[in-house]
Parts: sequence; structure tokens; C-alpha cells
Amino acid sequence: MAIKKPSQRFEKPDVTAEAAEKLAQELAEKPYGLEKTASPIEPNIFEGSSRTTISLPKSLLRTVEDVAIKNKRSGSGPKNISAVIREALEAYLELN
Repeated sequence: MAIKKPSQRFEKPDVTAEAAEKLAQELAEKPYGLEKTASPIEPNIFEGSSRTTISLPKSLLRTVEDVAIKNKRSGSGPKNISAVIREALEAYLELN
């Protein structure tokens, strides 16, 4: 028994230029990465997320990880480290 190459395992469907153009138009209209969520600090501003890096003491990071795990197990509150830090930062900024 001969082993087939991945390109030989499945028959490739015939794709027409019209079908390809239709798919391209459908995908072009989707707003990737632009979830419209209101900022709790400024509720009228809609924004996406940005990535940033912060340095934390190991003990603080362990505490944040423990909170995220506890929330994940209980099914309430922020369930990952980013969400825990985001929620704490928003609460801090609302107080000041």
C-alpha cells in the first residue's frame, strides 16, 4: 500500500472565479478585531484591545493567577490573568 501525499488525499473542488469573488467579498465585509465594547471609564468611546507588557513581583503574579484560577473554577468573575488585571486597573482608575 502506497502512502499518498497530503495533496493527493482529497479531491480538490472546482472553484469558479465567481465563487472565489463572492467569498472574497463576504470576508472583506467582516470587521476582524474590532469588537465594539464600551470602556467603563469612558462609556461613549468604542475601542479594540492593545497588547502591552508589564513587570510584576512574583508574589503579586502568583496572587493574580490564584484569583483567575479561583474565578475559573467558581464560574464567576474574570477567568484569566489579563482580565483580572484589566478589571483591577479599571477599578483603580475609576477611583482616581
